Amino acid sequence: MPQKSFETRARELASAFAAKDYERCSHLLPQLKVTLSQLNILVPLLSSDLELLAVARDILEIGALTAIFLRDDLLFSRYIAQLSPFYAMKDKIQPPSSNEKKLIALRLLLLLSKNDIAEFHTELETLEDEADKDVYIRYPVMLERWLMEGSYDKVWKATTQRSEVPAEEFAIFAVILVDTIRSEIATCSEKAYPSLPLMNAKHLLFFTEDADLLEFIDQRGWSTKDGRIYFPQENTDPLESGLPMENIIENTLGYARELETIV
Repeated sequence: MPQKSFETRARELASAFAAKDYERCSHLLPQLKVTLSQLNILVPLLSSDLELLAVARDILEIGALTAIFLRDDLLFSRYIAQLSPFYAMKDKIQPPSSNEKKLIALRLLLLLSKNDIAEFHTELETLEDEADKDVYIRYPVMLERWLMEGSYDKVWKATTQRSEVPAEEFAIFAVILVDTIRSEIATCSEKAYPSLPLMNAKHLLFFTEDADLLEFIDQRGWSTKDGRIYFPQENTDPLESGLPMENIIENTLGYARELETIV
């Protein structure tokens, strides 16, 4: 693809993304990435044309954001990996990226939603004091802090109320995080109690609709009778179940006060 045609396609991609035509973006992106490779700018080098590197970076950023809107977290992670060397050269590639901090924060949120706390902190260590200065990066850092405290009600509010979410892309990954939290709550409840009242479990698991709670109960293999949920009693040692013992202890302690009021 000639450079002029490449630049035309890059502008077409930007227009499609601005119009929220993510399917069109997903069609254009593979062709553009082939051209980036042919122009030797898919991986940035000091000898590369810096102006073209800025175009390449912008294309990859659109790819990462498109992957989020298409709910493809694996594709998003691949784009972030490709963007990393561009961000390492951010002092040389001009103009600066307007999406770098947002995408890094989204990467942190995805790690958090996957319960990959070790990698989350590894990534965070490279950001120095950005956690306090940047509105995007502050968001997943704040969520992680609340999770470690057991303040799940704060996490729920911050991930489900539009006014609390820094950008619409974060709401997509936040759904995954809420599912992770529910799973942790359910696991801890199974280990700690033989049963819970249905209505209190609905509140504890952050469900607003009875139908969603009943579907979750079915997925977990729980039974219900006389307005209570009954958990399977398998007497399984948490260490033998493959569940992280540290998470079970931390989350159980985090819920202890609330559970004691409803059992």
